[in-house]
Amino acid sequence: MLFASQVPIVFSRLNLQADSATSLARKTETAKRLDYFHDSQLDHLETRLNQLFSDPSAMVKVCLNVVRKVIVNLAQVYREAPTRLIDGTDSDKELYTGIVESMALDVKLKLASRYAKLLKTILLRPVWRNERLDLDILTGNILDVETGESPEILSKVLVTDFGTSDKIEEVEYSYWTPETWERLNYRGQTIEEAANPYGVLPFLSVFDYPPPSSNFWLPGGDDLISMQEAVNLKLTDLLYLLSTQSFGVGYIKGGQGGGSLKVDPGSLVELPENGEIGFANQQARIEEVVGAIDKLIKWGCVSHGLSAASMSTDPQEASGLSKIVDTRELAEMRAEDVALWRSYEKRLFSLIRTVWNAHSPSRKLSESATLNIDFADPRPEVDPKSQAEAWEKLLGFGVISPVDIAMQQNPDLKTREEALAYLLQVQEESRELNSGKSVL
Repeated sequence: MLFASQVPIVFSRLNLQADSATSLARKTETAKRLDYFHDSQLDHLETRLNQLFSDPSAMVKVCLNVVRKVIVNLAQVYREAPTRLIDGTDSDKELYTGIVESMALDVKLKLASRYAKLLKTILLRPVWRNERLDLDILTGNILDVETGESPEILSKVLVTDFGTSDKIEEVEYSYWTPETWERLNYRGQTIEEAANPYGVLPFLSVFDYPPPSSNFWLPGGDDLISMQEAVNLKLTDLLYLLSTQSFGVGYIKGGQGGGSLKVDPGSLVELPENGEIGFANQQARIEEVVGAIDKLIKWGCVSHGLSAASMSTDPQEASGLSKIVDTRELAEMRAEDVALWRSYEKRLFSLIRTVWNAHSPSRKLSESATLNIDFADPRPEVDPKSQAEAWEKLLGFGVISPVDIAMQQNPDLKTREEALAYLLQVQEESRELNSGKSVL
């Protein structure tokens, strides 16, 4: 609470037009969604159980990560690495290829696309660190922003660094405007300041869908989180039900009552006239609870454009065509996402060039260089035998060559020349094997 009490002071000090209560609620919700995505759900489940039950200590907490499954299936843009082509000099092409590899750009953007689906709004920041360019993915739990005429035009960005412990004294802020940069302590007092070396804010706003004119932090995704919470509660209920009601309960009829009797195999028990000893089975509706949980999960998948079979544990239900994720609805959403991310990649390229050129004046990317990006078209899962038969027919028609097949099978073969060299190597190895020579 002490940290939260400092937030209005910091906002006032920086003249940030933000509602600190609303900001704190958003940051708490964002942190919770990230916990759910990254399998840190038990603390949230325990908090919910304490709200619902007087003493949930005997209950075994169970979580099933539906959030991650749904988000990973929805974020399809970077399922395969796109092809990036630089329209510029040979030096620009070589330089940008090296930057992309150094930044692990494909890996970072795949995670960024998933975070955008989960959180709806994130920021990307090209940053110069340890004498090389890196890419930070910034989420709403550490951000406060002000925008200009539209949500996509940033005017101020405040990034919170919570440090490595829970001590409030370790909390610091980075405050950016197009003209200046400041490092602040937890009270909002300036520790360090300098001119912004880039002349622009080195941040790219990324949205899950085009934002309305007045809302930077996009709404959405509450249904997935509430469904996840319900599933965790029901799974915990299920285990509690199994542990308390799935065993038989011994009884004795005709006794005096109030006592207990412990017997072993082979022992004899003296009963009164018309007495009876036995076990009663409680009729716990286990299958109904399991069925309800299963339906809840599948309804959640269907409501997000996924097939119910994508969360099925039935081998027959999850086989064949039902495994194909790209339904019409999902394919349409992917097409919209590709259009968004194509524009994001081009703007990110411009920011990367700005940051790179500021720190590498002797080896700059040309201002005239532009980026062309080709996102891979998703291919449905095909049975290997059927795929081989299809390739054989296409080879017979003369519409493809073995080079096309090699490139399709091995995405690391970026050019036809590389694929041809690979095929020649395979043929040479095959000849050696057939002649009895060792290739080892």
